Amino acid sequence: MGAFIPKGLLAIAKPKPGGGNRIICVPTIADRVLQFALLAEFRESLEKRGLLNPVSFGLIRGANRTVKDARTRALALRTSHGWVYKADIEKFFDNIPRDAVRKAATAIIPQRSLHKVILPFIDTEIEDGFDPDWKEIVKKAGIVPGKGVRQGMPLSPYFAGMILKDLDQSIQKRGIPAIRYVDDIVAFFSSKKKCDEFHSFLQELLDKIGLSVGNVGAADSKTRIYEPHQSASFLGMEIFRHSDSNYRLRISEACIQNIGAKFARTEDIDTLLQKKITLPRLGGFLDAMESGYLQAYEGADNHGELVGEVRRMKAASLAITLEQALGEQVAKLGRKERRFLGIE
Repeated sequence: MGAFIPKGLLAIAKPKPGGGNRIICVPTIADRVLQFALLAEFRESLEKRGLLNPVSFGLIRGANRTVKDARTRALALRTSHGWVYKADIEKFFDNIPRDAVRKAATAIIPQRSLHKVILPFIDTEIEDGFDPDWKEIVKKAGIVPGKGVRQGMPLSPYFAGMILKDLDQSIQKRGIPAIRYVDDIVAFFSSKKKCDEFHSFLQELLDKIGLSVGNVGAADSKTRIYEPHQSASFLGMEIFRHSDSNYRLRISEACIQNIGAKFARTEDIDTLLQKKITLPRLGGFLDAMESGYLQAYEGADNHGELVGEVRRMKAASLAITLEQALGEQVAKLGRKERRFLGIE
């Protein structure tokens, strides 16, 4: 019997708010089912071997480590530490050293019989794309064959967690109040000096595994230091100082604009047909988008504002799409008919 070789991945380009694309690489159904089955076998052992720790969020299910939990924890930490250090590991998945992942996976996953099935997924590459010019899109996104781990596989976040486990433990040992959500890192301090010291410490840790964060304040860098009076961004929200001097969470204006851009992309019939979304399915698709966004940002101080904005965006997108499909007749409809169609 020959060695196991996974099938190639399907590249799907997701536009980023600041330009460019995030490439999500989807396995075949068979490989996706296999990866979930593998996770069911070794996930518990990963938790016991350090992947479930006070610093790491967004990986272990059912352990109070969700996006919402990370935001809540960040808010609590800033209440006692006003200075904030925020960084993203640069091009994280695309730069993960494969040898380091193989070494970590072999050491951490105790079921040796699974290694010959798990390890080949580290080297899985893109074979096809959703867009006609997918090869050019993937190249512009900076993905290089033979380098990194493809984002979008069920195993990918766990591969990432394996090589960052020691980083989490080093931060924890120093007693640093910090949160890591996959490649987003935020830490809280009493002074700018301590933020600067943490930046140097973090870069030293990442250097050991061939990764990096940007320079503080550089134009092309996501690394920032926020003073106590400044709003600090984290996972789509801002931790800001309210007029009552307490810190609270709110949805950033940039995030609301990004949501609007995503609704706007549903207004093109060609794009919808590419996704196999026809008129009978469009309402349910937009409802799911609305529900997802409202649920994702629960707990924000301005959640009520988001509710109104998202409902307006959804109605506008539906109206524009119907006008494309049905022509000028939509503009002539009365209020009752427009309400019936859900566009008012």
